[in-house]
Amino acid sequence: MPERTSWFASPIAFLALAACGPLHHTAVRPELLDPATGRASAPLPGPGGDRLRVALYGDAQGNRPVHRAVVAAIAREHPDLVLFLGDAVDCLPVGHMPDLGGWQYLVPFWPQYIRDYPAVSLASIVPFPAAIHETLLGPVAPPRDAAGLNGFLEDSAPLRQAVPYLFAPGNHDQYHRFDRDEFERYLGPPPGSGRAGGELWYSVDLSGWRFIVLDTGNELLGDRDPLAKGGPQLAWLDAQLDGAARSGLRAIVMLHIPPFSSGREEGGARWIQERVVEGVLDRHPVALVLSGHVHAYERLERPGHGGRPLTYVVSGGGGGRFFHEAKVPDPRSIVFIEGVRHFVLLELSPEGIEGVMIPVAIPGAGEAPAAVAPASAAQTPGDRFAIDLR
Repeated sequence: MPERTSWFASPIAFLALAACGPLHHTAVRPELLDPATGRASAPLPGPGGDRLRVALYGDAQGNRPVHRAVVAAIAREHPDLVLFLGDAVDCLPVGHMPDLGGWQYLVPFWPQYIRDYPAVSLASIVPFPAAIHETLLGPVAPPRDAAGLNGFLEDSAPLRQAVPYLFAPGNHDQYHRFDRDEFERYLGPPPGSGRAGGELWYSVDLSGWRFIVLDTGNELLGDRDPLAKGGPQLAWLDAQLDGAARSGLRAIVMLHIPPFSSGREEGGARWIQERVVEGVLDRHPVALVLSGHVHAYERLERPGHGGRPLTYVVSGGGGGRFFHEAKVPDPRSIVFIEGVRHFVLLELSPEGIEGVMIPVAIPGAGEAPAAVAPASAAQTPGDRFAIDLR
């Protein structure tokens, strides 16, 4: 009998140890929030002029030295608004499974699936994938970002506390329920956006522009699909773009996963192309589409509503490991810049958009020397573009 008890206790102890993983979550510190709103962004401004200076970047992914340098470079440009394109933290799905509230550690097998990587399905034979990841693989592939949302909020404070900060959720921001709930609570729909809580998609109208923030989810098999065909987010997007056109507002669409990209490690998502671009955007006038996810810079162009060229910008240079250009680039690509930390500065006016990709040097980080830290957007741009909306 004692031997049987010992044999039985080992797997129970193993699963119990794994289930302690969610207890590692640290709540957001109140001093990192705006005291007036309780959110992680300065309040939206009232009616203003017809021009906006907007900075955008994405994919900090817990790389705090790089993120702080990019934030400092953006702050020197004195933007009126900052757009973050997702992946604030560097979290992984435990066992590549949805967060089932702790029950995932008791699931003996789970079909492993990563879009466009069929070999991953071989891992489906591994028993108790969540428990094994949490206990045995955790040291080499930690499921949670060590600093978490607190670290991201500390590093982005010079921007968030000064100007409105719009946040498009990334896949790494949504692998754990606690994280997703906090991103929704503190960086989700702001007051005045016309949306209640519970979702991470919303729109904001400023100075003649409508900024539409989409939620592309985390792509995990078995988890929620916020962009399901025929679902509420796509119907809402259609209505938002229709309303913008009727109101004379120019629309800028933000979403983490790009519909088009020449990235080798992560390319454009065909399902985003079908559901968002072909299903909705092609039927409405859109000024610009912004994405992250691919850790490089790229500008692409494709015919949009009425055959007018529509610019797509991918900016993922905020901290994640660098991605590279595929051997066969996307045919819509105009420029692809890899190995450079950066952000993008937009000047919005009634006439259109002027954009510049600004490289940022990271002192002492051992990063690519091609990056240059300009004092202003007038110096050493990595790419310049203009969009005439007249």
